[in-house]
Amino acid sequence: MYEIEVKNLEFSYNEGKKALNGITFSVKKGEIIGIIGPNGSGKTTLVKALSAILTYKGSVKVKGKEVKEYSKREFAQLVGVASQEFTPAYDMKAKEIVEMGRIPYTGLLGKLSSKDDEIVKHAFKALGIENLMNRMFYSLSGGERQMVYAAKVFAQDPEILILDETTAHLDIGHVEVLLNKILRAFKKRKKTVLATFHDINQAIIFSDKLLVIKNGKLFAKGFPNDVINKKLIYEVYSASCSIVKHPQSEKVNVLMNLEDERSYFQSEGILNLSENPQQVLK
Repeated sequence: MYEIEVKNLEFSYNEGKKALNGITFSVKKGEIIGIIGPNGSGKTTLVKALSAILTYKGSVKVKGKEVKEYSKREFAQLVGVASQEFTPAYDMKAKEIVEMGRIPYTGLLGKLSSKDDEIVKHAFKALGIENLMNRMFYSLSGGERQMVYAAKVFAQDPEILILDETTAHLDIGHVEVLLNKILRAFKKRKKTVLATFHDINQAIIFSDKLLVIKNGKLFAKGFPNDVINKKLIYEVYSASCSIVKHPQSEKVNVLMNLEDERSYFQSEGILNLSENPQQVLK
């Protein structure tokens, strides 16, 4: 039995163009799946369908059961979702945000046990953000907020983790910390992760397999080195690139071809390179 099974998934906003159109894929227990595609391709809509937020057509099953058949509490114990859209209704301490991850086990008004407290503290420690524990959420930077919300999902301790561009506001150091912590925590315990990415190379490095979405349809799926090539990048993103292999992981990396454009601008006299390193566009 697959951990996640999606068959002929469809969804439209206001009965207009389909945001998701016939998407079918399956995920085995313990797999880490990266979901990529251009802006507006349907990545976030797919996450919402997997999270039982949308009324979709087709089938989305988690552990053999349709997601809309789970109670909210059952689903929250099983699936943790970290969305880039998280905004609390009022300001709270970061610790209080992370404590919300224990609600599926304590109930909304339940009191945290000493075990719950330890799990919350461990979530902060695991991500190296203990210094944020007593800070007010809205005093934090965008990246710090993302790390706190990731800690909330760590505290939830789900079987399946769904991330929606969780690294979008993070600097390279925090991206490395967060993705490595997720890999260690979830891969070691054979838990399943689905994550949408804006950055293709982050998705490649992080994921066992990739799903490529374009115009609400599944354009390609498979191992990163089998899926990612110059032709796909051009057809999906309308961008030219070079493909190289990472010297350590041997996974492919996508390099933007900006040098060709720089040479063109320079030859046309549009780009002036002065003696200092600053480049000035006319």
